[in-house]
Amino acid sequence: MTGWVADPGIGWRILLTARLAEPPDRADVGDRLAAITAAQEWPAPPPLRVREDLGALQRELVDADPAPLLVGVSGRHLVLSAHHSAVDGLGLLTLLERLGAGPVRSGARGVGARTTTGGAARTTTRRLREALLHPPARVTPPPGRLTGTGDVLVERTLPGTHRTAALVDAATRAVVAHERARGRAAAHVAIAVGAVRDQPTDAGAPVADRSVLLRLTDVEQLDAEGIAAALASAPVQTPPAGGGNPLLARAAAAGLRALAPRLGSTLLVSHLGEVTAPGVRALSFHPVTAGGTGLSLGAVGHDGTTTLTLRGRASSWNDNGLEQLLEAVVSLL
Repeated sequence: MTGWVADPGIGWRILLTARLAEPPDRADVGDRLAAITAAQEWPAPPPLRVREDLGALQRELVDADPAPLLVGVSGRHLVLSAHHSAVDGLGLLTLLERLGAGPVRSGARGVGARTTTGGAARTTTRRLREALLHPPARVTPPPGRLTGTGDVLVERTLPGTHRTAALVDAATRAVVAHERARGRAAAHVAIAVGAVRDQPTDAGAPVADRSVLLRLTDVEQLDAEGIAAALASAPVQTPPAGGGNPLLARAAAAGLRALAPRLGSTLLVSHLGEVTAPGVRALSFHPVTAGGTGLSLGAVGHDGTTTLTLRGRASSWNDNGLEQLLEAVVSLL
């Protein structure tokens, strides 16, 4: 995780849940996990976590933990939790295969050699100006009882294939409608979109965080075609500076934490693409909840369906409120 500069108040764990055709062999999964961590030169992994309650296992595995990879089993479900500094979403699919789930392939395409937002100083200056003059729209949590700890995770599976641009469009309209129902205008909706440059061509290549971030602003002013065009041309966001210098890294991390609500985005969207996995019956993906409103919309297509997830901080959201927002997104697809 050397050089990882990010808000230290966030756990930075991403989650992949796979329902397999047969219950996983725990001993085999444990052996494969040990082999993976040795090949990756990661610290020895904690023991495999086994829980009867899948929801409880998922919530446990997204709690903050420095381990590059945690794995749990619940019935026929295999749950992978990775620190985002070590693994990206597509890397989780690779790890799922290496843990014995059979071939797992994604049709997701990278953004290639797309231009960036420029140097770190220029990008930071632009984002600070936005934070001061046009901060991203917030999503108001509905009233209700809160637990205050950890994250809330909800999901829905719907038929068909739904591309990232369609998800951004539906999510934006859902946020606008959500705020309008509460007497507020959702101005300056900012959507962060997770992507990769390119996928490794060597099937045996080590996994790593190869992710990049695109960012669309004032999305509420765009129609579906405008969103697709903006997504196709959006530059890759230059990451924070300071990774090579411990003092600068700590300063950058502290600044990110202090300014996260205004520097972040209204929503993060991350789609793992259409996945082919004959040994898997269902997949779901929960991206990180960082900055801004702390809401992330995950998606993965598999076997003619798309599973959408919404993840939010339990200090602001409960199951009912998050399910209502996800249902609004689904209804607009």
